[in-house]
Amino acid sequence: MSNSTQKREVSIALDAEFADKIDQLTDNWTEAIEQALRLWYAKQIEDKLRKFYQNRSQEDIQDEKEWFDFVEEQIEEAWNVDGL
Repeated sequence: MSNSTQKREVSIALDAEFADKIDQLTDNWTEAIEQALRLWYAKQIEDKLRKFYQNRSQEDIQDEKEWFDFVEEQIEEAWNVDGL
C-alpha cells in the first residue's frame, strides 16, 4: 500500500436513514468510508484466494504436497549436516 497522502474526491449516494445512522457514529465520513472500503477490499482478495484454493485439481494438490515433502526433507538434511 502506498504511503501517499494524495486523495481523490468521489461522490456517493446512500440511503438517507442509513446515512443518519452513520452520522451518529462519526464526524469523519472520509475515514469511515476509507475503513469500510479497506475491509471490503481485503474481503474481495480473501474470497479470490479461497476460490483459487478450493478449485485446485487433485493433481495440483498432490504436486504441492510432493513439493512440500521434498522441501521439508531438504531442510531436515541441511540441519543435520550443520549440526543443528
